[in-house]
Amino acid sequence: MGDMALRIADARAWYGKAQVLHGARLEVGRGEIVALLGRNGAGRSTLARTVMGLVARSGSFVWNGRETRTLRPFDIARLGIGYVPESRDIFPGMTVAQNLLLGQKQARPGRWRPQDAYDLFPALGRRADTDAQVLSGGEQQMLALARTLMGDPALMLVDEPTEGLAPQVVAQLRGFFQVLREQGMAMLLIEQKLDLALDIADRVYVLGHGAVVFEGTPAALLAQPGVRKEWLEL
Repeated sequence: MGDMALRIADARAWYGKAQVLHGARLEVGRGEIVALLGRNGAGRSTLARTVMGLVARSGSFVWNGRETRTLRPFDIARLGIGYVPESRDIFPGMTVAQNLLLGQKQARPGRWRPQDAYDLFPALGRRADTDAQVLSGGEQQMLALARTLMGDPALMLVDEPTEGLAPQVVAQLRGFFQVLREQGMAMLLIEQKLDLALDIADRVYVLGHGAVVFEGTPAALLAQPGVRKEWLEL
């Protein structure tokens, strides 16, 4: 699998006095897609926010050999970690094309250009001059993913990308993730759709009550119905 790009150890996180993560650990290798599974409230989104320094945290967060625990969120992003939150956070009042340009690092344009986004998501190309806030939910998700890609990250943290989306849009996102895998992009994918997560992930972590309760391959998880019943199934 090669060396690890991201190593999280003993991660603890708080919202005010409420502790959400209780010593979580996780690793993502270069070019590896890791799925982070668990029920709502298990702490999955918090773990992604914790990596980005967006919540009060303790523990170790090593990215490419560098401890990032004391860094600010924009410094962590500049090191090559892209974050696509569940809220999508597109810029309303700006067109699709303007949103993509805002995603680019001005000092150092990366591998990805707006045309690449339009090739990956033709719907965005057709709506390049459209205000982002009138896009459908699926199109907004495509735009959030594409805008993050414009920053040329080495690792993407993607939180619940298929939530509430139609099956044909989910199929497009699946194709997008497969392309990124072929390009060697590392990804931490937080996803409720078990079939999608297990289809594209190299390894899987299951989070329960703010700690890792399972780590292994998709096949290993499928072979453990007890884990799925206790920590995943509703």
